[in-house]
Amino acid sequence: MVKMLGFPSKEELLAVNLVRDLIQDVDKRAQLLGPPAPQGLVDPIETEWKRWDGTTLKVRLSGQEVMGEEGELDTYEVITEDVTKQRQLEDHLRQQAARDPLTGLANYRHLTEVLDIEVKRSERTGREFALLLFDLDGLKHINDRYGHLTGSHALCRVADVLSFCRDIDTVARYGGDEFAVVLPETGAEAANQVAQRICDSIANDRMEPTLSVSIGVAIYPHDGERIETLLCAADVAMYSMKARKHNPLYAR
Repeated sequence: MVKMLGFPSKEELLAVNLVRDLIQDVDKRAQLLGPPAPQGLVDPIETEWKRWDGTTLKVRLSGQEVMGEEGELDTYEVITEDVTKQRQLEDHLRQQAARDPLTGLANYRHLTEVLDIEVKRSERTGREFALLLFDLDGLKHINDRYGHLTGSHALCRVADVLSFCRDIDTVARYGGDEFAVVLPETGAEAANQVAQRICDSIANDRMEPTLSVSIGVAIYPHDGERIETLLCAADVAMYSMKARKHNPLYAR
């Protein structure tokens, strides 16, 4: 334990008495020392402790009462396991499962989870939210002319612009050359302003080749009360904009 926590000596470690608060808390003590439940073991306690140098580590604790010769409680025996690296690895794997490997943005799976949360929030509060879909124009042309490395960099350039959205917004790579932004508690006018700012930022990032995006905006619940319907509405609006770029005479 001295080595695990980096204390200079056993005496200085004992003076801290790390388990005292757990033992004095009735609920925590019951969880720490309680018998196995019928369906399996009780949940172990996990908490954070401070090392001597001030850094933290995650520990898992299990314990038991030790009875003396007279059958009376003599002491508590607590086993401590350092699970810091294990939890860091689990967090890393969870982040990987929710992230697009190329751009680092949220992936489609995480996007649908966020949309589900926003739908439920809107049902409670009665406030609308916006979904923006972006399609990078001419990615095939970029790949053919400049190479796939430049094409991948173009996708990352779009992701970099989108990553400057508010902390409460969710930015995701929706598909191969498509991106999505979820704007909580945002109406049509504000959503269109955000979309235009993003479009301008992408077109003026001072890198080559110059990029442009087509944008579709959908507002919940006006454009759909189900996730699939909302995505479809934004998709139709996005491709309508793309069609107008290719054919100025196109009418939606």
